[in-house]
Amino acid sequence: MRYVLGIELGGTRSKAAVLRYDGESWGDPQAVPLDGTPWVESVLHVSREGTVLAGRAALQWAGAEPERVARGFLRRVGDETPFVLGTHCYPAEVLTAVLVGWIADRVAEAERDEATRVAVTHPAGWGAHRRGLLGEALHEAGLPGVLLLPSPVAVAENHLARHGAEPGDALVVCRFGGEQVEATVLRRTPTGFEPLAHGEQVGPGAGTELDDLLTAHVLARLAREEPPPDAAMAGLRAACTGAKEQLSVGTEADLPTAGVRVTRPEFDALARPALTEAVALARRTAGAVPAGELSAVLLAGGTARVPLVTELVESAFGRAPAAEADPASAAARGAALATLAALSRTAGPVHPTDQVALVPAGDPEPELEPPPPRPPVEITPLEPPRPRLPTRRRNRAAAKAEPAEQKDGS
Repeated sequence: MRYVLGIELGGTRSKAAVLRYDGESWGDPQAVPLDGTPWVESVLHVSREGTVLAGRAALQWAGAEPERVARGFLRRVGDETPFVLGTHCYPAEVLTAVLVGWIADRVAEAERDEATRVAVTHPAGWGAHRRGLLGEALHEAGLPGVLLLPSPVAVAENHLARHGAEPGDALVVCRFGGEQVEATVLRRTPTGFEPLAHGEQVGPGAGTELDDLLTAHVLARLAREEPPPDAAMAGLRAACTGAKEQLSVGTEADLPTAGVRVTRPEFDALARPALTEAVALARRTAGAVPAGELSAVLLAGGTARVPLVTELVESAFGRAPAAEADPASAAARGAALATLAALSRTAGPVHPTDQVALVPAGDPEPELEPPPPRPPVEITPLEPPRPRLPTRRRNRAAAKAEPAEQKDGS
């Protein structure tokens, strides 16, 4: 069955959704599991032989070979300093493209075919240079023609399919991610969504900070005089992350390894200052349009599932955010929908080969000054694990080059 694939790239977790075509019509976008969970950790491990592992398999090597594990590469796309993994160097956009290829391969295995079209989200603050670098890396990785779109546009596309929006409507997308909080104001146009304002902050309100706050709270409850060993600390923090997610749907969570129970009121008291600051950022950003013109407030990201977020947003905006059963996958589902945005904008049927426009073209972007010359970087092949099913594409991250140690003459 033909399908299109939407991928949300996140600094801590990445997600995917598919939209299937049964020969007559397109179904609804469905989030798909990637690593035994609804997401994959945005972590890569590169072995000495060049084999790539992602997600939980990569994290298992963090203790034994930390020098070969890469995190946080999405936010460093465009950075001239490459990642050094073992004895080789890899630009951040190459590692990002490898993760996209890994996700596409896992979905192809499950669907028993490759996607007809792929859409990938990127942070709203990216300009033409970063988008160009990632697009080139994706092409080199065997994924030509990938549609790149800002994450808030993907969230808006998901909202459009579910609730509709009229040309001229303004809405604000509040994304509570793992590493940062973003707020973007968009206006609906006849052909897409036009960004009007954007704000972001690292830390306050983001998922990792809430994990840190809960971990510190549990340690205080345990009355430890000194922090536990690294391995035990990592396990405790992972348990606190799980407890935070349990408290998004329940009123209490147990941490059996620590012998501690945490209630939602306890967690809310810890999280309120950080989440209040995050919502204040969204409210300031929304000031780009008069309050009476704002048609909807959209929540996205895993942390948006915390009930306190909805409470604070409703208080700040004087209106409840638009209903969304699974804000964590909203951008991935919207990315899949975005590849077929013409479905709700044309009278005729949409076929897998149709071309659509998502963001108004407007005036062409000005020519940018070329970036400073990149220092010489040796790139070696990154081969992801061989898929269980044959595919028409091999997911290579870059062309073959000599190892870094040969370059130094050693």
